[in-house]
Amino acid sequence: MFPSLSLAAATTPSGDPTLKPGLDPSSVTPGTLGFLATLFVVVLVIFLIRDMVKRIRRVRYTAEVEQARAERGRTDGTPDGEGRFRGPDDIGRPGPGGTHGPDNR
Repeated sequence: MFPSLSLAAATTPSGDPTLKPGLDPSSVTPGTLGFLATLFVVVLVIFLIRDMVKRIRRVRYTAEVEQARAERGRTDGTPDGEGRFRGPDDIGRPGPGGTHGPDNR
């Protein structure tokens, strides 16, 4: 192992940009398929980042609204099923995890 490392460290790259004999330039490039795969990954990452930012922003705004309600003191003092206090603004609104949805038929 060490002789190969010392050989790799001792060799200098040639300034000649030509390929070895017998190699086709199109066989050493990623080509159209490689470009499309890279483009797909880039687009997917962009959509994932946008979705993550949207979800983080939604959580932050929800926390700010709950904090503002708590600071105003507009709660009736009774927690709902999730342990959160519901105020007069929430009367008539369904709480989280209500009786709607596919699990409650």
